[in-house]
Amino acid sequence: MVNEKINILLVDDRPENILALEAIIERDEYNLVKAYSGEEALRYLLKYDFAVILLDVQMPGMDGFSTAKIIKAREKTKNIPILFITANNLDSQYIFMGYSVGAIDYILKPFDPIILKSKVERFVEIYLLRQKLISQSNALEEKNKLIEYMAYHDGLTNLPNRRMFNDQLVAKIFKAKRTNETLGVMYVDLDRFKYINDSLGHLVGDKLLQQIAKKLSAIIREEDFIARVGGDEFIILLPNSGTEDCLEVAETIIKQFKKPFYIDHYEFYMTTCIGLSIFPYDGEDSDTIMKNVDAALYRAKEKGKNNYSVYHSGMNIKSYRTYLLQNDLRKAIEYNQLTLMYQPKIHISSGKVLSAEALIRWNHPKWGTISPAEFIPLAEESDLIIEIDRWVLINVCKQINKWKESHNIPLRIAINFSAQHFIQRNLIKEIKQILKDYHVEPDLIEIEITETSLLGNEETVKQTLQQLKEMNIQISLDDYGTGYSSLHYLSNFLFDTVKIDKSFIQDVANKEKNSRAIVESIITLAKNLNLNVVAEGVETVEQLNALIELQCEEVQGYIYSRPQLPDNLLKYILECEEKNKLFYSNIPSCPSYESENENVIPLNKKDDNELNQDIIQLAIQKIKTHHALSTRETEVFSLIVDGLSNKEISEKLFISEHTVKNHITNILSKLCVSDRVQAIAMVYETCMIKKNVL
Repeated sequence: MVNEKINILLVDDRPENILALEAIIERDEYNLVKAYSGEEALRYLLKYDFAVILLDVQMPGMDGFSTAKIIKAREKTKNIPILFITANNLDSQYIFMGYSVGAIDYILKPFDPIILKSKVERFVEIYLLRQKLISQSNALEEKNKLIEYMAYHDGLTNLPNRRMFNDQLVAKIFKAKRTNETLGVMYVDLDRFKYINDSLGHLVGDKLLQQIAKKLSAIIREEDFIARVGGDEFIILLPNSGTEDCLEVAETIIKQFKKPFYIDHYEFYMTTCIGLSIFPYDGEDSDTIMKNVDAALYRAKEKGKNNYSVYHSGMNIKSYRTYLLQNDLRKAIEYNQLTLMYQPKIHISSGKVLSAEALIRWNHPKWGTISPAEFIPLAEESDLIIEIDRWVLINVCKQINKWKESHNIPLRIAINFSAQHFIQRNLIKEIKQILKDYHVEPDLIEIEITETSLLGNEETVKQTLQQLKEMNIQISLDDYGTGYSSLHYLSNFLFDTVKIDKSFIQDVANKEKNSRAIVESIITLAKNLNLNVVAEGVETVEQLNALIELQCEEVQGYIYSRPQLPDNLLKYILECEEKNKLFYSNIPSCPSYESENENVIPLNKKDDNELNQDIIQLAIQKIKTHHALSTRETEVFSLIVDGLSNKEISEKLFISEHTVKNHITNILSKLCVSDRVQAIAMVYETCMIKKNVL
């Protein structure tokens, strides 16, 4: 306190000496505490904080040296300056002893009042300065604590914010790995909260958020963690919690939200959507976990208001395969599992191979050759597409050089680039460097992009395409007609070629279908714009005849050649050169090639994307027999494999959710697994073992 007096301790066994000291140094702001022995002085030191101690050396019992030694040994008093007062007949050794036990200075008797008063005042000044520094340090520490709190907490709800959540997520995942435990992550998003802010104002919306934060905090356990990470978004971490535990919390939240919130004179009925993911089943790092919980939240929103979705408990056997492929894809380049196949583009009238398209394949060690239609979307979701496309460009350059060196064939190769490439700052620089490193001329490279690559980033893509054109790289608009088919793209972007999507080519031979008129319009439009036209997916003579009639000059499809390995493509080109000309009425048989599906073990049916339910049911029946599942347990197990939640299973089988939970507990126990995803994995592995998969 500012008005508190400064304590000074006077220690002497003779009262007249105490009175003399008191008379010399007394001031209104001083509180002079008098002790007549060393023991009494030590007791006062436990009670007061002193600016300085005036200590007589020669006292009966505990003398000044012993008292000083104890004072300096105590943590609380060790920094208090001690001024020894003693007779003037002390020798130097005796004085040195005083300094060794902690004395700051000596005053010899009889002392000079002016010197004594001056020394005490200086020690008081030092004390006041030290107190000021301590006060400033404490204030600074408090401010730092406040700044740190503000940096890691939401100012409205006082909950931890996104920064603190990110730190906690990493820390709790690390702990879960070390202790071999699960970690539930719950993403809570309020429905239509924006309309409250827009209609009633942010003040009401803020009060509502504060009430919601309190309600969520009251629902979770003491060891759980909750943070506000967005305007109306909250994330909850549930340590050592599996799927069923998290589902109970989610159901509790949705149940509590059915009760109204009261703000001023308003009554609100709020709904929420919740996404759930579980470490380690849904990912082994924070980024993967967050991506999956976000996907689960998205699925919950698709269902409507007041819903929850669990990433992996909602996983069916088809998405389980996707889950495994996504993990394995990260190792595909490292383990040299990717290969390129090439499908030629044929000039109809001359029969010449003008160029070819590079098509990537993944030779999975367990599932055989996997189509890019299956793994490229996974690569785009996980940001691996940049690395994969770079690998494609490098290996295309290598292959171009091999063909040139062996047969002097400078074949132009088309490469499909993902939309993500066109928002890269260093794309052009990287392409230039790769072409330079492998001594490939830019006119031997063609880049194919889809209409979706242009959406949302038109200016950026336009600038990038302009730079590619300046390098003399060919640009093709792929799958034209399947996107927005905007004439704006054709008139404003520097394309060399338009590729008509195969979905229009399928019915081009049927004059009664609209596809023929669309194809004719595209060909006419492209020619008027001085663009080359390629029809892709041509498979029959009838389709080829129709395209010739419509004056399409270049085609790509199975009628000439499937995607082939590099050596087979070279053989095909050489055969074409020998024959000199391919007539549409005399389509040559394709050279021998390795089928891209030769080693595939698909679970999909041949004609659609649905899984072969017969095989799956056989696998479930085999597991039922082997693990002694009851009929009802088998029904529940089948619905788990289909990806249904507890609530959906309850509605499907007309039983309570509590009964569903009991069945699931029994199923997991009999299968000796701890979670749904492991149960689904058993079905998948059983399917894989069978050799008669269709």
